[in-house]
Amino acid sequence: MPMLYTNSLLMLERAMNYQWTKFGAISDNIVNAETPNYKAKYVTFEEALDSSIRAALRTPERRISTMRSAIDRSQPIVHVAENESMRMDENGVNVVEQETEATRTAYQMQYTMDAINSNLSLMRTLIRGQ
Repeated sequence: MPMLYTNSLLMLERAMNYQWTKFGAISDNIVNAETPNYKAKYVTFEEALDSSIRAALRTPERRISTMRSAIDRSQPIVHVAENESMRMDENGVNVVEQETEATRTAYQMQYTMDAINSNLSLMRTLIRGQ
């Protein structure tokens, strides 16, 4: 099975993990929009992935397994926007912005799921030999 688990499928899995984490942070932000002193959360992933891949490229053995483990180690990072306040009660949530990001993330999740389904469908076709 590891042979069938391609780097592209692993990247799609990581992308879905990022999007799911981002959607959770957005949900927390919207739920706490009326909580005094609540600071909005945001999620990043690109920097962690980039640094993992760059570290793997610096290793003397640039094998596929090294790149695969670099991708696999990359995890989304949840940050707290400490210096942003939207209201007098120091709440840092802009609900309209969060709802827009939630919609964008939902579309990205749908696109990622379509790509995963396409990848698995191609594998299924290759295995069946059709």
